Amino acid sequence: MLEKVDNFLFRKWLETLQDILGENGLKSILNYCTLQMYIDDFPPDNDEIAIPVAYLQLLYMAILELFGQKGAHSLQLRVGKEVMRNLIKGRPIVTRPLKAAARLLPETKRMRMTLEKFIEQSLKRAPTTLGKNRFDIKETEDYFLFIDRDYEGSEGVIANNPVCGFQTGMLHYALQWVTGKPHKVKEIECRAMGHPADVFKIWKAPEGDEPGE
Repeated sequence: MLEKVDNFLFRKWLETLQDILGENGLKSILNYCTLQMYIDDFPPDNDEIAIPVAYLQLLYMAILELFGQKGAHSLQLRVGKEVMRNLIKGRPIVTRPLKAAARLLPETKRMRMTLEKFIEQSLKRAPTTLGKNRFDIKETEDYFLFIDRDYEGSEGVIANNPVCGFQTGMLHYALQWVTGKPHKVKEIECRAMGHPADVFKIWKAPEGDEPGE
C-alpha cells in the first residue's frame, strides 16, 4: 500500500494538468477535490516524500467523475504522456545516462531497461509496503506484460472497463522516448474490474507493425 509520494512527482502532475486544462481548469479540479491549498502554490521541486498518496488519488477521481469514465480515458492518456515527458525533462541526471546506455542495445533490450527504470523510480518516488513485489515484468516473443499490484489509480475504484489511462500514457511516452518509435500499450486487466493486478500489454514491434492480439 502506498502512503506518500515525493514533492517532485506531485508538482509535475499539477503543472501538467495546468498546461493541458489551463489555470482555471486546474483550479476547478482542485476545488472539486478539496485540494484548494495547492491553487497557485505547488509543492517545491525536490525529492522529499511528503505528499499523501490520497491527494494524487483525489486528482485521479476528480477527472473520472468530472469527465466520466469514457470521456476521461483520452484525457488520461494525454496527461500521462505529458507527465512522463515532464518527469524526464525535470530529472536529466536520471534520464540522460539511461538514454546514453540504451543506444548501445537492441530495441527490445532498450524497452526492458526502460521498464526496469520505471519500476526503480516508481519505488523511489512512491514507496509501497509491497516493496519490489509491487511490480513484475513478463516477456514473450512478441510483447511484454507490465504488472502493477499497487497502482494508486485503481485503488478503491469499481468500473466495467480499465481505468489506468494515466499509467498507460506514461508507459507509452517512456518507451517512445527511449526507442524513438511509438509502441502500443494496452491495459488488459485492471483492479477496478476485480483483477488482482493492473496488467499492461506492451508490443515489441512499433505501432502499426505489431501482430494481432
